[in-house]
Amino acid sequence: MKTTPEQLPKDLVEEILCRVPATSLKRLRSTCKAWNRLFKNDRRFASKHFDKSAKQFIPLSLRNDYRIFPISFNLHGNSPSLELKSELIDPHSKNSVAQFEISRVLHCEGLLLCSSHVDESRVLVWNPLTGETRWIRTGNFRKEGRSFDLGYSQDDNKSWIKSYKLLSYYRGTKYFEIYDFDSDSWRILDDIIAPGGSIGYSELSVSLKGNTYWLARGVTETARIISLLKFDFSTEKSVPVPLPYQSRRFEATSLSVVREDKLSVLLQLDKSSKTEVWVTDKIDETTKVISWSKVLALDLNPRLQIWSDASFLLGEEKKVVMCCEKLIDENKVKDMVYIVGEDNVVTEVGFGVDEMDGCRAVIFNYVPSLVQIEQAGGNRKRGN
Repeated sequence: MKTTPEQLPKDLVEEILCRVPATSLKRLRSTCKAWNRLFKNDRRFASKHFDKSAKQFIPLSLRNDYRIFPISFNLHGNSPSLELKSELIDPHSKNSVAQFEISRVLHCEGLLLCSSHVDESRVLVWNPLTGETRWIRTGNFRKEGRSFDLGYSQDDNKSWIKSYKLLSYYRGTKYFEIYDFDSDSWRILDDIIAPGGSIGYSELSVSLKGNTYWLARGVTETARIISLLKFDFSTEKSVPVPLPYQSRRFEATSLSVVREDKLSVLLQLDKSSKTEVWVTDKIDETTKVISWSKVLALDLNPRLQIWSDASFLLGEEKKVVMCCEKLIDENKVKDMVYIVGEDNVVTEVGFGVDEMDGCRAVIFNYVPSLVQIEQAGGNRKRGN
């Protein structure tokens, strides 16, 4: 006797589907109406699926021409290479995209937070897999230089209920605001950063498990101190996170996320080509103490200069660092991807686009998910 999806117990069907990659579930929507409703409207299933399914890690690049492209890295053999795939099309009209030049993008469990240094009066929250979007008006209360981060708090009794929030701040200041998706309102936050400190390199903050991690600058009477801060969207407070070690001579520091459960930090000492990459243990809701392990120690050619706002990805298995940086050659400035292994052999790959003012190319991992975007008033909107 042939068994159809409707004849299987609902719990068993969900348990099976929770282990199917998100991109495959999108193709299964037409299988039956019940599955389509499950994938599109069930927040509980979407959260359960993200926790249990096999994660798909898709490297993306926000190029300095304000467009987002998937990247394919070939790390096999002696000549690593990079290929830009077709552009990740924004669900809005081309005219709308042209008017909103995406200069910064942050990934949070399948959602992309896109902001523009040209138009800081609004930001876009977008799920590329489902096509859902939400435009959020931010207002222009102060001068330029505004940054935004995306995170969420969770219901203690129903962990699948996530309340998404935006954090807004001005670089080098202590002026913070937070936006609640449910109430569609902004409010001011106080005492986020300790006295004497400020967010250092906000362009490359990262989101992990719904919280934001920053590299912060603290100024004392004797030195400038770099520290790591975690902003908890549940408590709306920041807490310090110890770095692998402390130094007053950090020339470059940068953050990245490894497989959606660990932090990675790149440290380079002042006036030194010695660069180290460290990774935390797995971070989850029960983690109270974070420990670090050094996975790479590189002695880079002085020609390869890594800046503090350079983005990088770490492939733990192959121990490869991919740094996005600038190369000055024949009076031109180009964004490059440097692929560096333990043998210190550096492969340089260009994006093929000359530098444009105001936007440095970045690379990051995107994880497709069924996460739903609630609109103001409880409605949901899809891109065209």
